[in-house]
Amino acid sequence: MNDYVSIVAVVLFALALIATFILLWPRSTKTRSTHELIASMTLDALFIAIILLMTFVPSMGYIPVTPFVSLTLLHLPVLLGAALGGWKKGLMLGFIFGLSSYMQALSSAGFNALFAYPWVAIPPRAIFGLIAGLVFSLIGKVSKNGVKALYLAVACAGLTALHTCLVFLDLYICYPDIVGGLFASQEPIAIGTTLTFLLVIGLGMAGEMAVAAIVIPPLYLVAGKVFPRIGKKRLSR
Repeated sequence: MNDYVSIVAVVLFALALIATFILLWPRSTKTRSTHELIASMTLDALFIAIILLMTFVPSMGYIPVTPFVSLTLLHLPVLLGAALGGWKKGLMLGFIFGLSSYMQALSSAGFNALFAYPWVAIPPRAIFGLIAGLVFSLIGKVSKNGVKALYLAVACAGLTALHTCLVFLDLYICYPDIVGGLFASQEPIAIGTTLTFLLVIGLGMAGEMAVAAIVIPPLYLVAGKVFPRIGKKRLSR
């Protein structure tokens, strides 16, 4: 069983890389200079490496808050990549985020083990990255940098909340009995357990929103100077 799971993980990762090249490789070499192409590919490799590093270094990308529930900071590189590169990079990084979540869940127990299926772990993260890129592209139409930075912070917080909602919606679709069972019992102990679980998730989401709103705008400003020509959907000119 472990060999089968490992093969599936490797195949999915290979497909992710292939999809990345197909999605991001320019249709014509005339549309982008060699420097821009190299910078774009370097940035992609950097973000993928960060996601994988945060996934497999204990308590770096997935922070345990209870023995069976972990919060994540992996939405941060997805948000930053989507801000710098638009919806294509957002979709690609969201897919890598979901794939890493699936791979991490293979060795997890409790609530985290629910993500040990690709159709549970990947779709909400890919959709999250796609929507993030589209939202940031709209923010790019704002002309004043101060207002733009404020919109970026608000968008990061809102998109983080959206990510949590997408994850739980997907969990409900895939595990209706388990998720619905949290609210079905009228026993005081069961109700207390459910409320505690929701409180942990709610506080964790609030923390993730705050971190995203605080961290992503300044990181974007710095990254925008290092990679001044990355993407067609930059937030500043």
